[in-house]
Amino acid sequence: MTRNPLREAEENNPHGAGALTDAEVAEFKATVDYLRSVIPAAFGLEWNDPVFSGDGYVVTEVPRSSGGRFFDGYQGVRKTANGYVAISASERNSESGSVTFSRFEDAVKGYAAGVIDSCRMELSGRYLGFVAWMWNGTTGPGVVAQPLNRSNTQFRYSLEEDSSIWLEGRTTAATLSHGLGMSIPAFIAVIVAHPKVTGEDATAWPKPVQP
Repeated sequence: MTRNPLREAEENNPHGAGALTDAEVAEFKATVDYLRSVIPAAFGLEWNDPVFSGDGYVVTEVPRSSGGRFFDGYQGVRKTANGYVAISASERNSESGSVTFSRFEDAVKGYAAGVIDSCRMELSGRYLGFVAWMWNGTTGPGVVAQPLNRSNTQFRYSLEEDSSIWLEGRTTAATLSHGLGMSIPAFIAVIVAHPKVTGEDATAWPKPVQP
């Protein structure tokens, strides 16, 4: 039985709040078009996941094999009461999203990083190379980290020059903070061009964050 990613995204909406603007949906679709050209050139893979948008979210479907007729999951961005979240869900699991962004464009960067992660996993079958391991867990240039709990497991990473631009997440979210000062295409270009991550990089965690 085929499943509708739009319906699934509606059902997985316990934390959604508010609607995306037409400009935000257009920005997401422009990013998808850019990924459609970047991914084949960088990885030799065809990537043509279709776009769906609804009340407060926009996603690309991850079709299963068999001609792409069956729904396997989706990735995208959802608006919440606290900002924007890069989301993902599979056919068997409910929606997940562990990083919150103050700006829609930064959530789109987080979405794009997830898409590229999935391409690398398809090629290698391993988690090495994921954006979470890039830059050895350090924060981006001009980014400061503020602990959000006593156990130092949750942080707000914000631009030093503009604290209204931030993302919140665990230690592994530090690498996404490299994108706070970049455009969406620039961030995609950087993570695609990043040298191959090794097992030593992946075991270098956790890194201390900036005070």
